[in-house]
This record gives sequence, structure tokens and C-alpha cells, in this order.
Amino acid sequence: MQTFTAGFLEDRFAALIRFLAPKAFGALLPSRLFPSLIITLAALLAATPAQSAEYTLGPQDVLKIRVYEWRPNAGVAFEWIPLTGEFSVSAAGTLSLPIVGTVPVGGKTLDEVSSLIGDQLQKQVGMQKRPNASVEISTYRPFFVSGMVSQPGKYGYVPGLTVIQALSMAGGVGQSDPAMITLQRDALVSNGDLRQLEVERFGLLARQARVDAFLDENEATTISFPEELTSQSDKPLVARMMRDEQALFDTRTHLMKAELERLSQAKILTTNQLDTLRQKDSSLARQIDMATKDLASINRMVSQGLTVSSRQLGANQGLADLESRRLDVSLAILKTQQDIAKLDQEIADFNRTYRGEALSEAADLRDRLASNAEKAQTARALLTNIGMRAPAALAALDADGAPGFVTLINRNLGGTMQTLVAGENDPVAPGDIVRVERRMKSNAAKNF
Repeated sequence: MQTFTAGFLEDRFAALIRFLAPKAFGALLPSRLFPSLIITLAALLAATPAQSAEYTLGPQDVLKIRVYEWRPNAGVAFEWIPLTGEFSVSAAGTLSLPIVGTVPVGGKTLDEVSSLIGDQLQKQVGMQKRPNASVEISTYRPFFVSGMVSQPGKYGYVPGLTVIQALSMAGGVGQSDPAMITLQRDALVSNGDLRQLEVERFGLLARQARVDAFLDENEATTISFPEELTSQSDKPLVARMMRDEQALFDTRTHLMKAELERLSQAKILTTNQLDTLRQKDSSLARQIDMATKDLASINRMVSQGLTVSSRQLGANQGLADLESRRLDVSLAILKTQQDIAKLDQEIADFNRTYRGEALSEAADLRDRLASNAEKAQTARALLTNIGMRAPAALAALDADGAPGFVTLINRNLGGTMQTLVAGENDPVAPGDIVRVERRMKSNAAKNF
């Protein structure tokens, strides 16, 4: 139990120094130095209550109070028995004392409370001289430990308590019992599954961006990756995924354009060939027309006996040859038209095939992303369930070698609750809430 009164203990300690100093130091120090020694030690003693008095009271602190009044007429110290005992600070930060009534002590030091009790008693009773009140802390208000510890709860405060001691009182971070090991193994498996699913999701998103760029009607030349990937582009794995998908997109686009160019060139050549055949057909048509007219003239002359029939035979043979050649050209035109139609069909089939493959891949990616999201949600739910059942089981999940948890302290400072990041050797104050939480990360890609 720690006391913060500065009265009779100082006098008693000074008397003890006067008694011991000559015996302990008489052989070493001249007697003239004894008063200086006494003054120095008394100053050190006086500093201790001043430092202790910095502690301010709060709800659930238990105080041991004694009130005395010196009565010079009788030469005795009168003790106010109703005010002697242990009293607890209420939730409102007050003490309820007999005779004195309600005393507001929240946020005040022990010395201030001592003076306040004396003042209120003097005023209440109408005494000429203020009585002396001795106020000590009998029991400090408790502190609390929560989060990933074996035994979260309320604990009694002891002076000089540090964070590591508080965590030890709560059973430490994590445990080695079989049930806890099983939960930690389940947590590690779920966490590993979640990390794997998140890596898979990044890959699926990169592929989806590539397929979307391929299906873009504006014929995009580069992939527009989603912000979820670009924000993690400084991570090697994500950057490699994006490079690979861009390279695959460039390769496939190049091959597609090359094949379409080949088919287009073949169609141009075939179209030119068709134009040539049509020109040839037109020429043959004109020749046949002339040959027909010439044959008709010869036939009239033969009928009139003006020429021999052999000339008529030659004209007929010439006309038949021209007509035969025109038939060959007509067949060639038909075949060339078929070739052009075939090339058009190949180009259309080629485009449909590539687009169909892209659409099929896009549908598959949507299904896989949906399945990935469902599995990730299940893994997170398992981790949440383990965290609720045994928070300490999540303490060792960090795979990069750093501590998987962080210790925080919720402390009332100046009437405002503030959250402080604490180290192992940082002090814990009465009323603090020591929280051990899993170290959160903005994105699993930070581990890549």
C-alpha cells in the first residue's frame, strides 16, 4: 500500500536519520557534516511524496482515510472515528463520507483530497482550526486486458506495473495448450488460404483486364488495369502479373493482326484477279460480237454464191473458239468469286473465333472471381470466428517475421480517452485498457 501523506513520516524519518547517522557514519564523517546529511536525505524524502502526488484519483480507487484534530487544551490528538476507514471512489468520481458529505475527488491528487476533506469538515462542523486528514491509496482502481491474450479481464493494479507484466498477468499472448495449438493451426491454414486466394484474385483481375482490352470495340492497344492492381504495382508479384498479361495481349494482338493482314492481302489479290477476268470476258464478248457479225456477212455471200463455203467454215470455227474461251473465263470468274467469298468467310470466322474465345474466357473469369470471392469470404469468416473464440490464436499469423500483433493502451488523459501504442516496458496506469490486437494490413499484397 502506497501513502502520499507528507507529515509525520517525514518527521519520523528525520528522527531516524538523527539516531542512525552518528552511529553509521561517525567513524567516517565529522560531526559537523551530520546536519548537512540530514538535510540532504530529508530533501530526497520530500521529493518522493511530490512525485507520488502526481497520481490522480478516479472511479474504483479505494482510499484509506484517517482524520485527526489536535486539541491543545487536552494535549491530545482527537481522532474522528466516523471518518476513519476505507472508502471507494464512485463512478461519478466522488467520496461519500460521514459528517463531511460528498467530496469530489475525481482528477485530484491525494494531497488535494486531504486538504479538501479537512476544509469541508471544518466548514461543516464549524471548527476554528482545520483538522488534518491522512489519505492513502488502499487499492488502486483496476486495469483491463483484452484482445489476443489467454485470459482477458479485469486485474488489480500494482505500482510500477509495465505492459509486459500486465500481459503476463493475463496469461501472455497466445498459449501452448493443445486446444490453442489446434486453433492456431486452423487460423494459420485459413490465413494461408486467404493469402492464396488474394494472390489468385490479383491474377484473375489482370487476366480480366487483358480480355476486356481485347474485346474493346475501340481496339485498345494497351491494357487498362483496375486501380486495385495499379495501386500495388510496386509489389514484384503484381508488377510481374501486369507485365505478363500486357506481353500476352501484345503477342495475341500481333498474331491476330498478322493473320487478318494475310487474309486481307489474299482477298485483294483475288479481287484483282476477278477484275482481270471480267475485263477479259468483256474483250471476248466484243470479239464474239464481231465474229458473229462477220459470220452473218459470210453466210449471205455464200447464199449469193459470192464466196466459197470453206470461208464460212473458218468463221464458224473462229466464233466457236471465242465462245469456248469466254465460257472458260466465266468459269474462272465464278471460281474467283467463290474464292473471295471463302476469304470473307475465313476473315469472319477468324474474328468470331478470337472473339468467342475471349468471351468464353471472360465468362470463365467471372465465374472464377465469384468463386474466389466466396472462398475468401469463408476464410475471413473462419478467422473472425477463431478471433472471437480465442483472440490469442491469431497472434502468430504474420508470415514476414514481424510481430503479428500490436499492443495498445486506452487511457483517459485530461478527460479524453486516447489510444496509445505501447512497448513492453511502458508503464500501465490504473484504469488503463491494455489491448492486444492483430497487426492489420491494408492489403495482403504487402507481403509479396
